[in-house]
Amino acid sequence: MNRPPHHEKIHLLALEIVNAVDSNSESGAYDAIRDICETHEGTPLDHPFQWETLGDFTYTNNEKALSIYFKALELAKKSNLIEYIASINLAIACQYQELEEFNKSWEFANFANEAAKSSSDLALKHEINEILLETSKYT
Repeated sequence: MNRPPHHEKIHLLALEIVNAVDSNSESGAYDAIRDICETHEGTPLDHPFQWETLGDFTYTNNEKALSIYFKALELAKKSNLIEYIASINLAIACQYQELEEFNKSWEFANFANEAAKSSSDLALKHEINEILLETSKYT
């Protein structure tokens, strides 16, 4: 898979968030990712990777994270980026699981599973199977 636009910059910003020693550093890196997303939205440099990453770090607001993931999913589907479709559906399933909306979590985990069938990413497939098992208890 080719590296998406802004991959290195987004990766470094994600590391800044993960390794932040204070909330100012964390929010500065988050804002920088959001700026990249918004600046390139609707351009040829718009890519689901950057939106998915933004969603991943929107962990204080599940509803906001979901709206970001749905934007990423739309981009992934438009470009037929199967691995992104799988991973974003998995992220959506995880958000719904946190919200205790288990039927929706199950539904998106199944979408992720379907997309991942053609993927060689075993770790992704394992994560999808885990959430399918977890949510099957509630459906």
